[in-house]
Amino acid sequence: MLIEISGEALNKGIVSIFGMDVSEENLQRIERNRFDDGEEITFIFDTRNERVQQDFCRWLKQQKAARGKTTYGEALRATVGTIVYISGRYRSWE
Repeated sequence: MLIEISGEALNKGIVSIFGMDVSEENLQRIERNRFDDGEEITFIFDTRNERVQQDFCRWLKQQKAARGKTTYGEALRATVGTIVYISGRYRSWE
């Protein structure tokens, strides 16, 4: 899913990434319906799970904005405002 990251949160191994869906289909729908804003979506990575942590680290290392940062928190904050692809597997539907 293509999103523009608008925020992030770290809490005891749980990484939450907030963003707006900027896929072409969603942008066309917003324009067609004349919505002012799209809905914010959340992706949650429970990095206490080893497989999820590996996926998150792999994703974070692929982000150009995160290169050269020394901690995961710094790297994650550097991605705010960028447009990135995130797997829909980690989308929170709540």
